[in-house]
Amino acid sequence: MYKAVGFLCILVGCAGWGHSLAGQEKERVRHLRALVRILGQMRSEISYGKHTMPEICLLLSELNDEYYSIYFGRIYERTAGESGTGFPKVWEEELEKCLGPLPLREDERKAMSELAKNLRFREENGQAGRVGQVEVFLEGRLRQAEETLENRSKMIHSVSILTGLLLAIMLL
Repeated sequence: MYKAVGFLCILVGCAGWGHSLAGQEKERVRHLRALVRILGQMRSEISYGKHTMPEICLLLSELNDEYYSIYFGRIYERTAGESGTGFPKVWEEELEKCLGPLPLREDERKAMSELAKNLRFREENGQAGRVGQVEVFLEGRLRQAEETLENRSKMIHSVSILTGLLLAIMLL
């Protein structure tokens, strides 16, 4: 009886672990979509709206989902009073806090957090072009993640269940 309960506990635990890993992959796709949408909006605000980066952060804090709007609001608050001085440093600090707990890959986080360092162009086209480059990079990652999401989820579930079976057989 105890062996059967132990077997089921191990199997259910490993299956739950696999389910949480597959959920992280879905969350990654969701956050990549949101970041691509944010970058597209930033690019259009730079090109057509002729707004400064702190102003764009204010607009993003009002228009986007709750998770990102908090951080963009903080960036605006910290840089608006100083006329945008220190913007790259504030951007990097806040986005590292924002993107740190998310299931994104390191190069995806780095591309977003270091974006402001590369926006030192005086003209709008240069800034919009740099934002567009990061947007294209993340769009490629998003397409790749969406294409492999279903197969990866199936593989993660299968491996976690097989791991549970193997552990249960070895331990019991």
